[in-house]
Amino acid sequence: MPARQLRPEFNVNAMKSSQKEFVPHPDASKNAFPSPGIDRRSFLQSAAGVGAMVALGGNFFSDTQNGAAAAQANDKAGSGDSRLPDGTEYVSWEKPLAFSKTYYVDNNSAKAADNGPGTKSRPFRTINKAAQVLQPGERVVIASGTYRECVRPPRGGASPSQIISYEAAPGAKVFIKGSEVLNDGWQQESIPAGFRGFGGTSGQPQAQVTAWKHELAGAMFPDAYQPFALASVAGNWEWLDPRTVDMGPYFRRRGLVFVDGTPLEPMEQLRELAMPHLEPVPVFTTPPVPQNGLPPRRRGGPIMQEIGGSPDARFWVEDSGAAIHIRLASGTPADHLIEITTRNQCFVPSQKGLACIRIKGIAFQHAANAYPFPQYGLVSTVGGNHWIIEDNTIEWANGVGLDIGSDGDSGFTPQAGASQVIRRNTIRFCGVEGIGGMGTRDTVVEDNLIEWCGWADAERGWEAAAAKFHFARNLLFRRNVVRHIRHGNGVWLDSGDANCRITGNVFADIVTVSAAVHIEMNLEQNQIDNNVIWNVRNAEPGTPGQRGCAGSGVFINATDRLIVAQNLIGRCDNSGIFAITRPDRARSGTATGNNISNNIFASCGKSAIVFLNQNNQADGNLYVSMPGGFLGFFTGDSKQWLDLVAWRQSYGWDKNGAMGDMQVDFDPDRLELTILSSQPFPQVSVVNHIENDMLGKVAGETRAPGPLADPVARRIWQLDPRSVAPTGNQV
Repeated sequence: MPARQLRPEFNVNAMKSSQKEFVPHPDASKNAFPSPGIDRRSFLQSAAGVGAMVALGGNFFSDTQNGAAAAQANDKAGSGDSRLPDGTEYVSWEKPLAFSKTYYVDNNSAKAADNGPGTKSRPFRTINKAAQVLQPGERVVIASGTYRECVRPPRGGASPSQIISYEAAPGAKVFIKGSEVLNDGWQQESIPAGFRGFGGTSGQPQAQVTAWKHELAGAMFPDAYQPFALASVAGNWEWLDPRTVDMGPYFRRRGLVFVDGTPLEPMEQLRELAMPHLEPVPVFTTPPVPQNGLPPRRRGGPIMQEIGGSPDARFWVEDSGAAIHIRLASGTPADHLIEITTRNQCFVPSQKGLACIRIKGIAFQHAANAYPFPQYGLVSTVGGNHWIIEDNTIEWANGVGLDIGSDGDSGFTPQAGASQVIRRNTIRFCGVEGIGGMGTRDTVVEDNLIEWCGWADAERGWEAAAAKFHFARNLLFRRNVVRHIRHGNGVWLDSGDANCRITGNVFADIVTVSAAVHIEMNLEQNQIDNNVIWNVRNAEPGTPGQRGCAGSGVFINATDRLIVAQNLIGRCDNSGIFAITRPDRARSGTATGNNISNNIFASCGKSAIVFLNQNNQADGNLYVSMPGGFLGFFTGDSKQWLDLVAWRQSYGWDKNGAMGDMQVDFDPDRLELTILSSQPFPQVSVVNHIENDMLGKVAGETRAPGPLADPVARRIWQLDPRSVAPTGNQV
């Protein structure tokens, strides 16, 4: 079977002959590449050149591949979920692991000491101590405990069989936290609901609530990073338009406060600690109204109430960042565990571009990082390559949970983001972005749960998503569950992505001014297939959102040559598939050459498909419970809304399309699909050899529309795509 060998292919000869190309474990003395920081515009402009180099056969990533280029697949080869859109097969670079030495960390052991040997009987106390001594082919095994530190590896592995591994002991519950506990030092105070010194309208003193103040001394911040004094706004915010966007979420401080593991609601003013009710969710259909002489403002609603917050549990930060004031839902600080975020990141190499590192089975929590861009994750690879990040939990980042490409500081490090494996992780409660990948190549993101990301309500900085990639090549995003996303896309391929496949995923319960799947400014072929895309709602009801697409299933944003096939797309406020062009942007697509085939569109609020010109394909789609005139063709200022018959007769689309009489519903928590059909499904010819369904069943060259080979075989389907993942780690 033709196969795409992930680059670089590691072998001794290649490494000996390519020392300048592949640097497996740089140290500060030999391989500290001086590189300026990078902003998003510079990256996009330069990466456009990279894309051109790759298209012309250039080798920007300094691959050390030893062998011929990947061959094209034949007509029958590789129809499973490892097949890339160009017909080549995605093959793993991973090797069986055997470690030459194991270190141990246990901060609960009476014999633990960082000046000890790090043995099982005399373990290290901190993980970072182990990081400083680990060499290629060695690992550290971490015992249960809470480790409040930032791990800073100075080196990586030497090859896929000589990686450096950071792993939890079998059965251990390991937490690495970027937070500290506030115990003593709380001062009780009373907070009125109005301005200090002012009574109510009757002149009587206002009702007050009990609050607690704590000074934030410099010693509380071990990395000399004080997030409560810093705004969350991205370092590069040139895409943010302050003339039209409420800046409240961006001026919010980076620091977070947790009481017994649940977040406190951040307030803009001290007096808001005493408000009887939190600010309501804004109404977007009416203009904002000035209040008390203040400028008109449509302020966002609460951000923590869906993810564990309590209406009465709040905090406010003094302007200087030198103190916080909290209101508790009950009791006093002595009755609770109170944690504040004190670090920017929890795991971040001290050198950029490290290769062959594995992180396994660890829970990372509490990072006070800024909003992207740059992408500084709670866990960061700093432009590394050939990392394996598996079976971890990454949660409660103010900005980004995990960055796997160029993070901003790593600049154009050779092979940044190449051949990463992101597998079986739970990534949740990230303020803006779950996974960020700037310039990834030959990367697989599989079998992850990504949920409750985007709560910061900072979508109009245009970086918000459960997972976002720029200039990704040969990306395989498969069998992931992406649900309960607020103020962000489910997945976003932004600019110059090529040969990427989004397959076998669930995208459900997504609230956004954009779409569940956002494909922007891509000219080469990419593919979206065998997914469930369900319940996508407009984050600003009554408004068009991002260029008219708010609440859509798939947003074709100035993109060409996209295949969207065998998906279930339903319960979208707006359109199943919405297309636009961007003539104002260089290197943008014209929304042509796209193929929308064999999908089920169900209960979309306005339309199933919007096309902008006739140079597109649509066929074999099944339309269920759609409004009248649900197929759109826009040219200039002209907008045609057609039914299926007119769509077919006027433009020749969907000659094998059909209307369906059925009931369809999907439960994102139970991952349960219900299909009640009064008629058999039509059989349609597959496109691009998508012959396996979402659950791995072989369907053949003809199959029913949607992600299941035989959708009427049962009434209720359990659709957790992770359940069909292979038992081993090999791709």
